[in-house]
Amino acid sequence: MSTLGTETEVVIESPKTPRNFRSAIDIENFYRFVNDNDLRKEAKIMLEIIQSKVLATVKKKKKESKAANRKNNLH
Repeated sequence: MSTLGTETEVVIESPKTPRNFRSAIDIENFYRFVNDNDLRKEAKIMLEIIQSKVLATVKKKKKESKAANRKNNLH
């Protein structure tokens, strides 16, 4: 049985933690794409929008969690 040079490489990435997030292949490829296509200004705008949405969601969840904890403590 011959393989004719067709090999498949499987890459398994570990879960993204804040520490290894920047070293992820997808992030590296994104940075390379932005740099190669001179899209720094557009990428900054896009990332700021994403950051504001994520922070808003996190703040909302924290607020809901605090409200639930207060409600549970009263009963």
